[in-house]
Amino acid sequence: MIEVRRPGLQSTVQDTGRRARALGVPGGGAADLTALRLANALVGNPPRAAALEITLAGPTLLFQADALVALCGAPFEATLDGQPFPLWRAVPVRKGQVLRVGGTARGARAVLAVRGGLKGQAAFGSLSTDLRSGFGGMEGRALRVGDRLTWSFLPPAAPPRAFLSPDLQTPTGPQVTLRVLLTPEATPDLLAVLTRPFTVSGQADRMGVRLSETLPTRHDPGRVSLPNVPGAVQLPPDGRPILLLPDAGTHGGYPTPLVVTSADLPILGQLRPGDRVRWQAVSGEAARAALGQQEGRLRQAEAALRWWYAGPGSRARLPHDGPGQSVEQWASAGRDPRPGQGGSHEPAEPDASPPPA
Repeated sequence: MIEVRRPGLQSTVQDTGRRARALGVPGGGAADLTALRLANALVGNPPRAAALEITLAGPTLLFQADALVALCGAPFEATLDGQPFPLWRAVPVRKGQVLRVGGTARGARAVLAVRGGLKGQAAFGSLSTDLRSGFGGMEGRALRVGDRLTWSFLPPAAPPRAFLSPDLQTPTGPQVTLRVLLTPEATPDLLAVLTRPFTVSGQADRMGVRLSETLPTRHDPGRVSLPNVPGAVQLPPDGRPILLLPDAGTHGGYPTPLVVTSADLPILGQLRPGDRVRWQAVSGEAARAALGQQEGRLRQAEAALRWWYAGPGSRARLPHDGPGQSVEQWASAGRDPRPGQGGSHEPAEPDASPPPA
């Protein structure tokens, strides 16, 4: 069991989300699914296992039982009993130890996975917390002081001695480029101004992120509502774009001239006020190729870590690598990520959700 001593700015239980959009229910799920999948893989969990999503300022957690945990995502500062706590690693935590997660100078979110996966209240086939509707996770809300988190049992295991390549990590600001697909609503006037950067405003939450600058838009009161998807870029009448995140509603009436590619959706989950966003229009073929490449690398990392947790007899060789290459050699390809690095927390403006379309 984990006792919440300090909840952080907004800490919620999230998994990979639900598939109930046909019922008008947002998909939800972790805003940075890459961080969730890799954190789960590091502790030997299935990819869908529920974990704790941390936003901008993290919680203080007292462990009342031994556990194996991994913290992945933006470079949050973290300590375990006052000692630096490494990110992007599986770390054993003993009963009675206190994990303190501070702030991050870049990005917005991290995911804390516990071996076995967090328990919570399921709704529509998912444990994800939907804050607006108030269901899922911990009573449909963010953590509070005194909450107690529990997790499912998995046999204890030694953590892998590997670290993941930094190339797998989701890019964080302050400068990011988003690959977008153009829809029939992308007018020439709009395309002409996409070459300049846009700034993330203080209106940013799990539903959407509003940008400060404006784009040309036409107000059409007779426009019918159409399905929304995470990544859609809506243009409300004031012209300030809204980038939809996992908790966005399923339908909207605003024009949607751009859609962020699936490969770049985790980047949306790491946007924070003040970040600068540039657009890169790509073809459908290029978007599918980018997603395929990203998914292939993620699955390769997950497979390598599954091999580790499968037992000593399975660690000798990996299916995707050359003879004799160990999981440590494979997964540690690339430079040392120097986990745990990060700056001091800069207080953010309070969350304020963009108005629904």
